[in-house]
Amino acid sequence: MRPYVSAALPHGVRRFEFMVMPGETEAQLSEPHNMRRLLSKVLPDPDRVELIRQRVYTHNARLAERFRINRVLLAGDAAHIMPVWQGQGYNSGMRDAFNLAWKLALVVNGKAGEALLDSYQQERRDHAKAMIDLSVTAGHVLAPPKRWQGAVRDGLSWLLNYLPPVKRYFLEMRFKPMPQYREGALLTDCAGKTSPVGKMFIQPQVTLESGESVLLDEVIGANFAIIGWGCNPQWGLNAGQIARWRAIGVRFIQVVPEVQIHREQDNAPGTLRVGDTPKPPQKLVCTA
Repeated sequence: MRPYVSAALPHGVRRFEFMVMPGETEAQLSEPHNMRRLLSKVLPDPDRVELIRQRVYTHNARLAERFRINRVLLAGDAAHIMPVWQGQGYNSGMRDAFNLAWKLALVVNGKAGEALLDSYQQERRDHAKAMIDLSVTAGHVLAPPKRWQGAVRDGLSWLLNYLPPVKRYFLEMRFKPMPQYREGALLTDCAGKTSPVGKMFIQPQVTLESGESVLLDEVIGANFAIIGWGCNPQWGLNAGQIARWRAIGVRFIQVVPEVQIHREQDNAPGTLRVGDTPKPPQKLVCTA
């Protein structure tokens, strides 16, 4: 049997993918009777299935050598193409857009020089390559060309299913590479893979003074943030530096023990105060 993938989609739709074998053409495989023949290998009654769309396509894995040349910037599929196995093509394009949008805004508004745009490739290309490599590997696992390879995969999957930690590891896709900037716009020194520098920040819930529970990102907003843990985040900055940070939308946030959340002392003007709380749940209390 040729390798195939069966994926459930919304609204009662199911997507099937079959590997095209040597010598087969798109015209041949697109014939209705050939489509029914392929489906007969995996469905009890393919004649009762409504074919919405069929086509032959190639899984590409491509990565642009450069994401920026002068005034030309590549993002999304123009910068990288990956197989569909991990569903990360759209997500990677969104990461590109989010990384690039604020940099373009600062440059266009005269708040940063064009050199800032060079950090776009530094921060995005390595992660895009890691996602491409993962997608290619997943394709080899999900659609192995040899029958014995599929048998080995199925046997290992059956065994690993009885190991709850391993099962959760795969179900929660913990193997997916997480972004970590090792060079770019804001890095000064990265101590290696174990360093938190350049990694995604935690996303706990926070409770506002009004009692409303929101995510920390909703407190920070679409802005930069300078966070002081047990200290004033404006410490060490003069008035001119604070003004320059505020000009690009920086928010100063102070983290204190929850019992100190309503204390007025040591609360610098324009600083958001956040109170931490013990786990579980992961929750903070904040007030402005």
